[in-house]
Amino acid sequence: MLISTILFTVASAAIFVMRSKLGLFWAGVAFFVTTVLYLMYGITPPAPGALILLYAGMAFISMLLYVSSSDQALESVWTPLKSVMVSPGKRGTLYGLLLTIPCIVAFQTYLGNLPSSDAPPRIRSVHPPPPNTIKVQSPGMAEPNVFNVVSGTSPIRELEESDPAQFAEHVARGKVVYYENCYYCHGDTLAADGHYARTVNPMPANFQDPGVLPQLTEAFLYWRVAKGGPGMPDAGGPWDSSMPAWEKFLSEEDMWNVIAFLYDYTGYKPRGAESVEGH
Repeated sequence: MLISTILFTVASAAIFVMRSKLGLFWAGVAFFVTTVLYLMYGITPPAPGALILLYAGMAFISMLLYVSSSDQALESVWTPLKSVMVSPGKRGTLYGLLLTIPCIVAFQTYLGNLPSSDAPPRIRSVHPPPPNTIKVQSPGMAEPNVFNVVSGTSPIRELEESDPAQFAEHVARGKVVYYENCYYCHGDTLAADGHYARTVNPMPANFQDPGVLPQLTEAFLYWRVAKGGPGMPDAGGPWDSSMPAWEKFLSEEDMWNVIAFLYDYTGYKPRGAESVEGH
């Protein structure tokens, strides 16, 4: 890129020095072509086509402003164009332009209408549909446990009504788990403002957002906690999250504990619990 920049600078300086010999019209054409070639091939990594078009347009408009800044400059640019259009000796050039320009436009139109071999872009779903079942194997488990994500429920949620004291113990344990493992990204107040929140893509879930926890079942959250970023299906891509598969580090109970803590801290209710109460 350094070499191409030096070459572009030298070429621009040469065009400026020789503008009196080239004439303002051809000097402007040479500068414009040099600028476009630099934008297309002189930048690493290559600039997007939209950016090239933007800067080429800016260069063209700047040239128009320059050549129209005085009658002398405007006349020096208009004279070669007028000569091609009215001079009998330039009829060949005129006919060539009248044939070439429409052909270029037609060819570009043809290329633009060809079917593309590129794969269609994927539309990323923030909350992609979960698999029907998952296999979860936490530390200490001899065999993986098969969990139904669609119809499964939290094994500790029923304690909220039947044994509030024991449920509170689970929530307290979930708080410890959260602040030992999760707050670095999800934040002290669960608002996705942790130390590393802005270093991951996509950003961590904001559990204070009413569009997150109240819209999800605890089974869905269990799937996401257990499988983390590596377990995100294709429908959720592109996925570049640093969230690990917590099943490798936490027990099943602790994963359910931290989920209970999320709802308890924010005051939201799981989606499944709201559906039952609604009936």
